[in-house]
Amino acid sequence: MTTLAKASSSRQRILVVDDDPGIRTAIRAMLESDYAIVEAETIKQSLSLFDQQKPDLITLDIQLPEVDGMQGLSSFRSRSERVPIILISGYRTFELAREALRLGANDYLTKPFTVQELRDTVKSALTRARPEEGSVLGTSKTSTGFMVRLPLQDLMENRFLSSQHRSYFMAFAQNAFTDKKRTFEAIAAQELITSIVIQFDALHLVNGEDYTIPRISHNVRLDCDMYLLAGALANLAATCIIETRVFKSPLEIIFEEHGDKLKVLFRKKGANLSALTLAAFDLWHKQPEATLDPTATILVLVEKAVRLHHGEFLVGSGSPSNRLVEITLPSHQIPG
Repeated sequence: MTTLAKASSSRQRILVVDDDPGIRTAIRAMLESDYAIVEAETIKQSLSLFDQQKPDLITLDIQLPEVDGMQGLSSFRSRSERVPIILISGYRTFELAREALRLGANDYLTKPFTVQELRDTVKSALTRARPEEGSVLGTSKTSTGFMVRLPLQDLMENRFLSSQHRSYFMAFAQNAFTDKKRTFEAIAAQELITSIVIQFDALHLVNGEDYTIPRISHNVRLDCDMYLLAGALANLAATCIIETRVFKSPLEIIFEEHGDKLKVLFRKKGANLSALTLAAFDLWHKQPEATLDPTATILVLVEKAVRLHHGEFLVGSGSPSNRLVEITLPSHQIPG
């Protein structure tokens, strides 16, 4: 069954693809005051309607008969790179969100969602699809504009993080997940460290905190996207501080030169790591792609950023170094 709402042709049209008539009715009720709604039960029906109606946005359920939503996403993308697609699922997994991004989704909602969440998501996706003249948010084959709503949406209301840390983290997360072309420039390692300290200050994590920031030769350079790498390290460091602060245990953040590599160590001072601290980091090993744990989610994102910079990423060690996280980045010396 397919239906088409009787609405003014001037209104933007949304194609709702879901085999559950109750879900389609609910989405229609949430959106039809502002948009014309087209409904479809299957991917086959929705592709036919897509060609006929040229919708401005698609909401696409993942679990569908015959052809699932992920396959349908690829089919829609073969027809249009530009139309925003919001995937809807009852599953809360990091892996699914990442795969949705890879296939070209613009956003990701999980059931149950509120009226406001759906409206805000649709409005945001449509706005990004129609940028103003000169805007940097235009769509292209190298940028999806994915907003990373799961599992990071849960993180926004988690008391584990401060409100400022959440805002910095969400900005970093969105940047880390996009497939845009990145600008890699040779920067002094000391610039990277300074940038991290500035972000600490903005997050109110510097004053009164015990951590080590060493002096690095100004001749040590990293070829990197400054925003992405600094954001990754700052969010990781802030999270480590918050995690260890609970147990009144100072954190060491150490940058060391090792030939043509720069090593970054996040290490807890003291003879032993607490069982709770170790458990938070061990979770990353055991279930890296399907967790709502804030620490593990940040570790997954930081690993992505580090890999983009051709670095190595290790997590968790109770002895002998008390290492929480170790990152090794390629660097080079500039004479003079």
